[in-house]
Amino acid sequence: MAATADNLRELHQLHQRAKALRDRMTSGPKTLAARQAALVLRKTALEASRKAVQDSKVQLKKREHSLQAHQSKIDDLKVKLNLVKKNEEYKAIQNQIANDKAAIEKLEGEMLEDMMRIDEQVAALATEELEVKTFGEQVATLQTEIESQAADQKTRHEELVAAIVGAEAIIPEDLRERYRRTVKQHGADAMAFIENHACSGCFVSITAQMMNELINNNSLSFCKTCGRVLYLAEEDVANTRRSAR
Repeated sequence: MAATADNLRELHQLHQRAKALRDRMTSGPKTLAARQAALVLRKTALEASRKAVQDSKVQLKKREHSLQAHQSKIDDLKVKLNLVKKNEEYKAIQNQIANDKAAIEKLEGEMLEDMMRIDEQVAALATEELEVKTFGEQVATLQTEIESQAADQKTRHEELVAAIVGAEAIIPEDLRERYRRTVKQHGADAMAFIENHACSGCFVSITAQMMNELINNNSLSFCKTCGRVLYLAEEDVANTRRSAR
């Protein structure tokens, strides 16, 4: 009985270790894929920020050209102003000059705003570029770690699977099919120890008859509620051993 309980416990632990390793083997690539996707999004956002800076600079350049055009027009109008003889023409040219000066004043205000915005965008872009670079290096490091661990994890998992197959030799031949169905249904949690006369998998109490079967090691016992393979907890095994002396 004690050996069977110990062996079932060992088999349960092997299943749990194999599952934990499988979880690590799958979670690593999943994490990497998520980080790589995040890196793509960050790089896309970075390109958008670069374009925004470029667009702002182009807009500033356009306003500079427009300002120069208005200034050239004013210079030409001033030359004409000295040549006209009619008062109406003189006033008309003065109005044109005033309009161009107003346009220049408006452009100067807009250009000042452009330059301030560009300064802010350039500073933010530098920070964003550094963050993306750092994040990219972290993703590359993670990928290297996962790839370097993959072979060792695969080997360890194969060893655990082999150990499980060996440990399953304790399962009676006539109950192996039921055991396999239970493992397929519950995975690494296909087995459960008894705690306070209850299945630790579903927490439903077991009958006194089932408890006696576990103590006497009559056969492999399955929980009547959840179907898990049951075995005595280490403390119960120790108590049973002391009682048997």
